[in-house]
Amino acid sequence: MELPKPREEHRFLEKLVGDWIATAATGIEDYDPDDPAKVWTETVRSIGGFWVVCEGRGAMSAGEPATMIMTLGFDPRVGHYVGSWIGSMMDKFWVYKGWVEPDGKTLTLEAEGPSFEDPSATAIYHDVITFIDDDHRTFSGSVRQPDGSFKTFMTSEFERRS
Repeated sequence: MELPKPREEHRFLEKLVGDWIATAATGIEDYDPDDPAKVWTETVRSIGGFWVVCEGRGAMSAGEPATMIMTLGFDPRVGHYVGSWIGSMMDKFWVYKGWVEPDGKTLTLEAEGPSFEDPSATAIYHDVITFIDDDHRTFSGSVRQPDGSFKTFMTSEFERRS
């Protein structure tokens, strides 16, 4: 059996590999990238050229430490990006289905999770990673509204450290 080779879709994810620092963030009160007690960092590594594992660390608004782990890959059998997200601040295991937007630099990751408005209901969320250039990217989180639009509840800007 011949082993698969990474495809163009996998190579897109390789742009995430490296060490990153969040230079700006909304949704985290008093965010300060110069304060070691508040700064969010992210380390992203490749697994065989097919997958990336992102580990983020920082502090929540009330100062409690937090860790999150995101996995991303592309599954050619289903024809879209797949992944997961877990965080030390919640007990929900998020499962992503994703796609690259027509601009070729934005990855939208869709997941279903508990509604902000009604914890007994679910909502559709979008986590969006946009590459500005090789060393800068943005991240945003949004939730689908009753009219079908998405309302952004957090954003951050990242700069590559290495």
